[in-house]
Formats: sequence, structure tokens, C-alpha cells
Amino acid sequence: MAVLYPPEEADARRRWVAARAALAPSVRVPALLVDDEAGGQIVEDLGEADLAARLTDFPAERDQWLDRAVDAAAAIASLPDPGLNPPFDAALFRHELDLAREAVFDMLEGRPLSAGERAAHDAWADALVAEILEHPRALCHRDFHGNNLFVAGERVAVIDFQDLRLGPDTYDLASLLWERTTLSWMTPAAADRAARRFATARGLAPADVAERLPRVLLQRAWKASGTFARAVVLGKGDAYRRYLPAELELVRRLLTDAPADRAFRTVLDSRGPQSAKL
Repeated sequence: MAVLYPPEEADARRRWVAARAALAPSVRVPALLVDDEAGGQIVEDLGEADLAARLTDFPAERDQWLDRAVDAAAAIASLPDPGLNPPFDAALFRHELDLAREAVFDMLEGRPLSAGERAAHDAWADALVAEILEHPRALCHRDFHGNNLFVAGERVAVIDFQDLRLGPDTYDLASLLWERTTLSWMTPAAADRAARRFATARGLAPADVAERLPRVLLQRAWKASGTFARAVVLGKGDAYRRYLPAELELVRRLLTDAPADRAFRTVLDSRGPQSAKL
């Protein structure tokens, strides 16, 4: 597959090459066949069918391929940070949550939150971000989901890894288990099994991983809800309209009885879009 980076994307090419070199000893990545170091590359083509399609179309194979994807996530998390991108921080996570609030309430619903509702959302977002930033850190792919994973023999191959950075240690696991291509079939039992495998591979206590994972997943689920809501408003296809109800339901399911979560649940239940409206 031929790849051409325009001059303004030289840094993206540099980060992709460096990330590939960092991952290659432990993770299956595309072979870099030719690099003229001026923007032109020939990269191994891993095929058209990604892991998301494989998991959807072949239910009998889900366990084995989900296991292999979890192993790849654990392998990435075990690597040292090559320092190509800044770590996840509070500003980035909060910005994502603010974009979700804007997309769901302002754009999709057409009714910005009141001052009190906004305060409840922001207090919840601040508390959640502070909590997940206290989690152990590990190297994260950043977009570890089925559209960036491919079947390569008996292994799962990874693409789109130029944004890898340090972050909460369950971040990639959350991306893998509950995202738009898995929402229709992922079950708590399957997710729990994958989380235990990830913990074992990393030498972590399964109970600790099980406690941290839902909180990281909650941040990602609200972020994704905003992404889908924005796409619906901008007319980017019916697929996002199909994904959004399940993503919002995931957010509701992940909210706990902690005061900040409970206050935001009240806002979401009274003001957020319901499935019937989508």
C-alpha cells in the first residue's frame, strides 16, 4: 500500500515510524517496506476486513479473537513510553467531556443546560477526570478499537498507532470492549472475561482492574456520545444515529450512586435524548 505524507504532515510520519519501531518487537504491526524519508512509503496491506467485521460476522470466533486483541493491548501497556506524544492530562479529558456536553445538549437537543445543570455536569466531569488520572499509568494506543485491528495469521495486527501515549492503564481495554462496533453484541460476561485476561497478562489484581475499568469507560462513553451526536447533527450518516442510543445507555449504566454521578444522571435523564427520539 502506497502512502504519501504531504510536507505539513512530516511530524505525523515521524511519529508513525517511531511508534512502529517501538511496538514491533512485541506487537504485530504493518511491515514498512519502503521509506524514502521524504514523505513516501510502501506499507504492508493488512486487507480490507478489520477485526470489527470479523467479530461481528463470525460469533463463534469471538472469544479467541477477543483474547488475541486483549493480549495485544496488554503487550502495548507493558512497553516503556517512547515519548512521542504528551500523556493524557486533565485538560484533554475535560475538553473531550465539554465537547460531548455541547454536542448532546446544545447541538442535538437544541437546549443548552441551565446554570444549575451545567454546574452538575462540570462537577461530575471534574471528579471523574481527577479519579481516572489517579489510576496507574501505562502506554496506550489511544484508538485501540476493532477498526484499527486486523487479523494477521494467528495474531491481531495494529494500525493507526502514531498517537500512542501514557494514560490510565485500562484505557485501551475500555476502547476495545465497548465501542461502536461491539455495542450490539458485547456482554458484561465477555467484558469481565477479557478484563481478567488483561489483568493476568499484566500481572495485576483482577479486582483492581475491574474497579478501574468502568470509570475510564465512562469517560470514553460520554466522549463517544458527543462524537456521535455531533455527527448526527452534521448529517454524517445514519450509522451514528444507530450507535447513539446504545452509547447513551452505556453512560447511564456506568453512572454510580456517588453524589457527582447521581447529580449528572438526573441531568441526563431529564434533558438527554431518549432512544425513541433517535
